[in-house]
Amino acid sequence: MPDDQQPDASNPSTHDPAGRPAHGAAGRAVPAAPVRTRPGTGVPDKPSLDGLESRWTSSWAQWGTYSFDRSRPRAEVFSIDTPPPTVSGSLHVGHVFSYTQTDAVARFQRMRGRTVFYPIGWDD
Repeated sequence: MPDDQQPDASNPSTHDPAGRPAHGAAGRAVPAAPVRTRPGTGVPDKPSLDGLESRWTSSWAQWGTYSFDRSRPRAEVFSIDTPPPTVSGSLHVGHVFSYTQTDAVARFQRMRGRTVFYPIGWDD
């Protein structure tokens, strides 16, 4: 889909298999805010992540990106069970590595249109 075209609910080609608006290479659901760049470079003068998540939060909620639909057939569900870190050890960079891997897998499965059950947290 061209960058200047918005997804249209009446046009199924702008939606993923689950009926949500297309993302990434398949289409752009929300146009990016204009960014000032250095002439001829395409690199922003002052790259910043400030406000990026807050700009996308309402769209993610509207599309149900991080919601889990219990009514979906089992074949469309991808579940990740993350055990808590061991109680006898201290947190270290290996924990970050292992949770980054599961987060990447969860995101990949969401992009494939599956509903992902990915509870994270501990009961301490």
